[in-house]
Amino acid sequence: MSLKVIEYRQLLYIIAMFMFVQFFGLLLGIALFNGEILPIPSQQSQSFFSTPLNLLFYVAYIIIVSLILILLFRIYKGRKLFIAFEAVVIFIASMIVFMVIFGLINDSTILTVYGTPITTNFSIAVIAALVLIYLKNRKPQLRNVAAIIASVGVGLILGISFPFYIALLFMGLIAIYDFVAVFITKHMLALARVAEDNNLALLIGVNEVEALPARSLDREYVEEYRKNRGKLRNGKEFNNMLGNSLVPIAARVELGTGDLAIPLMVAISAYSPGPNFVLSFFVIFGAIAGLLLTMFILRKYKRALPAIPPLFFGIIVFVLLYVLLRGFI
Repeated sequence: MSLKVIEYRQLLYIIAMFMFVQFFGLLLGIALFNGEILPIPSQQSQSFFSTPLNLLFYVAYIIIVSLILILLFRIYKGRKLFIAFEAVVIFIASMIVFMVIFGLINDSTILTVYGTPITTNFSIAVIAALVLIYLKNRKPQLRNVAAIIASVGVGLILGISFPFYIALLFMGLIAIYDFVAVFITKHMLALARVAEDNNLALLIGVNEVEALPARSLDREYVEEYRKNRGKLRNGKEFNNMLGNSLVPIAARVELGTGDLAIPLMVAISAYSPGPNFVLSFFVIFGAIAGLLLTMFILRKYKRALPAIPPLFFGIIVFVLLYVLLRGFI
């Protein structure tokens, strides 16, 4: 198997997970808009976010929280803080998803606490969110599952809260912030490194290790590996298995949960008022095109990239295409 095959397979996995978040999240968003599953805060929230000035406060809030997290992560060297932070994010976001899913099936009041009804929907969603946190901590390989569910939850709550054009503007501001955070201040790379080192469900990723013929790889890499392979754990058994003709290659592709949730937010906000299925699908296919552009650039330059700018570019192109074709569809 060649290195290109490994890369293509990883990219397909990432694209498949991305598409699942977008289409499944849109399905739940449609269920929210069309049913009585959860109280939708559209009127109050959309009135607050109806002006770009108010939206800037939300963007500033995100930036401040990111800087606080970076400061904490640099000072704190343990793991409990990371686990607690991840648990809060997963619990809130996944509970929203589970409430929508279980609300489609059944919902009734169990008891009333201080005038607030506790329903079966809410109770099951809380239990399911806690079980997800427990399973993820017991089985680290479930990180992608937890990250996907959390991304859908964030996309849902933002999508029903923003009017479409404000959501589009919000994504544009986040795209600028993402570019600055990756290429200029580089603090987004620091956050990603912390998330990866602690296996936090703030990223989805595909990791693979394949043994490839040494003659097909860069000579410096092969020489460096052969120089240090004796230091590897179980090095003798590993070297005997590979021999001198094969060299292990580790390949990794990752995508942040924000890169999943923000396009979903725009797609859900595009559905209402309407309903406008077509515009939502145009947004999703534009996001997929932007992701493909990101993957192309990633394969070409082999460096960390901000995903939101190309995703936003793809969405803008497809929204303009929708405007041009609106009279024909």
